[in-house]
Order: sequence, then C-alpha cells, then structure tokens
Amino acid sequence: MVSLGMRPGTMARAVIGVVLFAYTFNALMFVWGEDLRGPPLAAFAACLLTGLGLQLVHSTRDVLFWSPPKKALSLMAQAAVMFAPFAWVGPQAGSVAGFLAGSMLLAVPGPLRWALYAAVPAAIFAVLTVLGMAPLDVVYGAYFTALTGLMVYGLSSLASLAQTVHAARGELAGVAVAQERLRVARDVHDLLGYNVSALTLKSELAYRLLPGAADRARRELRDVLTLSRQALGDVRVVAGGSRPMSLAAEVRSAESMLIAADMDVEIALSPCPLPEEVDTVLAIVLREAVTNVLRHSKAQHCLVETALAGDRIVLRVVNDGPDLPAEDLDGGAGLDNLSARVEAAGGTSTTVQDDEWFTFTAEVPIAQPVVEDPVTRTFAQITAQPWHLRVARTIAVVVLLGYGVLMVVNVLAQGPGSLGLLEFALCVAVLVGVQIALALGFHLRGFALPAQAVATYLPLLWIGDPWGSMGGFLAGTALIVLSGAWRWCCYAAVGVSVAALSVLNGDAGEWTVYLTLSTLLTGLVVYGISSLTGLVAQVDQARDDLARGAVTRERLRVARELHDLLGNDLADMTVKSERAYRLLPGSVDRARAELAEVLDVARRAVADVRSVASGYRHMSFTAELDSARATMTAAGVCVQVRSGEPSGEVDALLAVVLREAVTNVLRHSAATRCEIVLTPPATLTVWNDGVPASAPPGEPGTALDDLAERLKSVGGSLKCERDSGAFLLKVDIP
Repeated sequence: MVSLGMRPGTMARAVIGVVLFAYTFNALMFVWGEDLRGPPLAAFAACLLTGLGLQLVHSTRDVLFWSPPKKALSLMAQAAVMFAPFAWVGPQAGSVAGFLAGSMLLAVPGPLRWALYAAVPAAIFAVLTVLGMAPLDVVYGAYFTALTGLMVYGLSSLASLAQTVHAARGELAGVAVAQERLRVARDVHDLLGYNVSALTLKSELAYRLLPGAADRARRELRDVLTLSRQALGDVRVVAGGSRPMSLAAEVRSAESMLIAADMDVEIALSPCPLPEEVDTVLAIVLREAVTNVLRHSKAQHCLVETALAGDRIVLRVVNDGPDLPAEDLDGGAGLDNLSARVEAAGGTSTTVQDDEWFTFTAEVPIAQPVVEDPVTRTFAQITAQPWHLRVARTIAVVVLLGYGVLMVVNVLAQGPGSLGLLEFALCVAVLVGVQIALALGFHLRGFALPAQAVATYLPLLWIGDPWGSMGGFLAGTALIVLSGAWRWCCYAAVGVSVAALSVLNGDAGEWTVYLTLSTLLTGLVVYGISSLTGLVAQVDQARDDLARGAVTRERLRVARELHDLLGNDLADMTVKSERAYRLLPGSVDRARAELAEVLDVARRAVADVRSVASGYRHMSFTAELDSARATMTAAGVCVQVRSGEPSGEVDALLAVVLREAVTNVLRHSAATRCEIVLTPPATLTVWNDGVPASAPPGEPGTALDDLAERLKSVGGSLKCERDSGAFLLKVDIP
C-alpha cells in the first residue's frame, strides 16, 4: 500500500497537507456559491489561509512540547481567524472550525485537551443557534466540527506514531543486540563452561591414572576427545543461536561425568516424550545443574529424575555435600541462568538447601499445539498488535464510523420514508464495514470494490441526490486496493460520476462542484487514514528487520571473538589428547607429558570462557564500539571508526560515554553519517550530521549532563558543539 522508500514523515506530511488544503478550498468554494464577493471574500480567504498555515504547523510539528505561552498564542490566533469571519460570512464560516478542535487535541496535554476539544463544537452550536439556523442544521454543524477535529487529530497522530516508530529504529535494534549479548553470556557460561570444566576434570583423572592404569586412562582420553569435539561444536552454537538438544542424551553425558568424578549416581527418567523446545530447555538446565554440582559441592551422591505433574514436566537434581552458603542460593551466574531459562519457557524453579543436601527443581509446562481457524487467527493477530498499531487502528475505526453517521444525518435531512431509510442504512453499513475491514488489515481486495460500488450507487434509486461522502468511500477504496495509474483513474472516475449524477439531477453548478469536491476529499481522508495505518504496520515490520540485522552482526562478532579466544585452545586440546590416546598404552611417559600440556591448555580455556562471559556482562569499550557500529549501521547510518586501545582504568567509563553518545545520535538526529575517534591517552570524539535546524542550541540534555558530572568526578570533561546541522561530542579523561 505504501512504499518504505518514502520516509514516513514525508508521506504523512503530504497526506495531511492535501487533506487540509482540500477542506480549506472546499470551504472557500462553498461561500463563493453563496455569492460572497469582493473585500469580504478576500478577507475570508485570508483567514482561511492563515488558519490553514497554523493547522499545518500544529499537525506536522511537536506542538505538544512547545512552551505554554507559545501554544496559547498559537491556539488563540487560530481561534480568532476561525470565528471572526462569522461576522460577515455567516453560518458558512464554520466549515473549517474542526481544525481548531483538532489543534486542541494536538497541543494540549492531559484530560484538559478533551474539554477544549468539546468546547469548539459547543461554541459552533451556540453561534449557529444565535444566527437563527434550524435545529437540525445546528446539530449537523456541531457534529461536523467534532468529526473534522477528530479526523485532523487522527491523521496528525498517526503521522506522529509513524515517525516515532521510525525514529526508534536504532534504539530497538540496540535492544535486540543487548538481548543477544545476554544470550551469549548465558550460553558461554552454560554450554562452554560445562564442556571445558568436564575436559579439565577428565584430563586430570587420566593424568592421575598414569602410569599405573594406562587402559583406564585411555578410556578417559576417549571421553576427552568426545568432549573437545562437542566443545568446538558448542562454539558454533553460541555464535549462531540455539540448536535442538536432547534431555535423554544430556542425562547420559551427565551420568558419565558424575561417575568420572567418583560419585554414586541415580537416574530416574519419566518415559514421557517431550516437545523439542521443552526437551532443549531441560537439557541445557540439566547441563548447568550438573556443572553446579561439580563446581560448588563435595558431592558423593547425586540424583537426577524427571516426572510428570499434570501438564508439566518436573526435573529434580539432588546432591549431598553442598559447598554453597545458604544465603547465596539466589546469587551466582549459574543459578541465575537456570532460573532465567526456566522462566523463559513459562516454568518455575526452586532451590532448597539443608545441612547435607542441595535440591534444584524445575517445572516446565508441556506445550500442546492449538489449531485455530483462519477467522479466529485473524482477529487474534489484530488484537495482539503492538500498542501503536492498536492506537492507529482505533483512530481509523472511529473516524470511519463518524463518516458513516454523517451520511445518515445527510439523508435524514431529505426526509425519506422509513423503508428507504432502512435500505440506505444497510448500504452505509456495507460501505463503512468494508472500509473498516480494509483498515484493520483484512484481505478483501477482490470483494471490496464491487461491494462498495453497489452500496454507493444503489441508494440513488430512491434518494434523489448523490451524497459525496458515499462516493468518497468508493474513491478511497480504489486508492487503497488498486495500484499504479489505475487507482488514480478510478478515483477520478468516481468524482466524475458524482458530478454527472448531480447534473442529471438538475442541481445548481455550485452544488455540483461541492458534491464532487466532497467526494474526492472524503476519498483522500479514507485513503489517508488507511494508508497511514498501513504505514505504521510496515515500519513496525521494518523495525523487526533492522533488529534482526543488528543481531546478525552481533553474532558474527561473537563468532570471531569465540574463535580467537577458544577455538585455538580447543583445537590444541583435541590434537594433544589424540596424540596421548595413540601413545597409550605403549609410551606412558610421553602420553603423560602430553596430558600435562592438555591440562595447561584446559586451565587457560577455563579462564578464557570466564573472560568472554564476563566481557558480555560488564561494560567494555571494544564490545560497545562493535555494538555501536552494528546498531547504527542497522539504523542506516554510515559509521567511520578510528580507535586505539583504551587502558583498563578508563575502559568501562569510555564504554558508558560511547553508549550515551550513540543513543544521543539515534534519538535526537536524522543522522546519515557518524564518526567515532578514540585518541591516546583517553580522548573520545563522536561527530554526526542530521541535527535539525530547529533543535535548541548548544547545551547537552539531561543524560549528557549526568555523564558530564560523572566525568567531572574523575577529573574529566565533556564538551558539546552544534554547527551547520552537525553535532560534536568530545570527552577527555585523564
């Protein structure tokens, strides 16, 4: 419906501008038809143009954040040019008073906005009454003002929503990157930590068995080779994402590990088959629980069991000899990771320690597939949309229903019979219902145009005049469901048909022009509401794509770091273990020497695992720089980096500075280029373009103020400069 090649703000401003101009021009043409000429017409046109300019400002700027005096002056000026023409134009001067009602909703915060919004149609009601209008005309004028105000607010709010979602693209990608970093830290700890610890344990056991029990040492080395190859595979798993795992296979591996550690092991597994997701979660949880037993206990006995409890599967790991203080049960990365994994699967976990025993219990629901029919699924998808989509669609529904009521009011003014009114109401219901379905995302493209064409033209058999709003729904639907030049041809054809029907009905020329413009204007409103709603949905999808791109870049960076830190160590351990395996049982001394080297590498690998996991849990300038590059690239910003190596004393502080600087770029600019430079000893500069000309000059915002205070406390400084649409942040740390 809407191409993402056009920036959301540009598209929104175009739709709003066309709709507001059409309303203004229609009002001018209507008073022309009332024989208003000369200076009164010129004065009215000047008021209309002034009101149009003010409304464009209110609809396309963040007027809500203006200072109260500025907002009050702007709204008072708009009220003056809206109400003053009543003095010489008469009742027709109120045809665009709805602009003021919309501005009240856009500019005033809190519940007061709705009171001021209601005050505008109430004022129109009072003025029309004083001018002696018929009661039905008075009600119609007040209602039309309220509906126009809501339409203006709806279009402007939807534009703001689209721009907000688009502007948040980098922040949302950054959140996805942060989540990916947490996943990496958890998996490094759970998967690689387990394997490397197991490698160290079995290598030490094989080393102690030599030279007296060469055959048993050779069996242990076989396990070392298996574990080292599994660890190499887990490096790829951590970098690439999750893979399916088997609880049964993990139980067998855990049993072997615990027996190798001289424990008495008891296994009791329920034969219940598990869904793949639950199987994988419980396998990883068991792996970490066994690691916890090996690292934090002096266990001699261990029990691993699973059992069904209704629609939940329960995993228990019990061991004696706990070496973890009871007050630390809720601390530590391992237990935290266990709880996080179980909760992510919709389950619960508990840990209990008495004097001699430690028990970890995890309960995870066994998901059952739910078969949904297409209609139910469609409604579920709509109601489960993010808040900005729900707001957009709610506004669209209210405005479209309002136009439906307006059509009924117009027909009531003609006084048709009860049968004709009922038939007309059914046609209106079809028009509005189909249009609302399109706005909500239902796929009715093959049905919408024929149904609305019938509902538009059929009532003309018993209603004498063609009503513009009815044709407008058909014109708007043509713009929505068709593509290319065809949609504009059909849009224009609807307007021509209304004009032709009006001429055949013998209407005056001015009335024919009014009906035609009303048709085309309503079509634009319908198209604008539905298009902007669709735009919000498309930008939301683009947001997800950007986040996925940022995560992919983060995974590539993780893969490189894991390969550099752990890949060589694991490969070295595998080679040396294979050599020791081949040397046994014949060359015991040479095999023992190889095992000694394996132990050295294994201990270094354990330290590397902790280093990688710690690097993801604590701020690091290098990691933050890579994340900043990925995040801004995902947000469409071209990034240039020139960086030295920060010293350990200022590494974390520079990471904090860089994160805030990148957030500042993404939140407060439409940057296309950014340059990050770190020069020795610790001077960081971040430059970006795309700073709006209307931005307040000079001073940092609240977050940068806090950062400046933090730098000041360590003797550092922060400077901000803005010049010619660019922003420079410079930080010096002693």
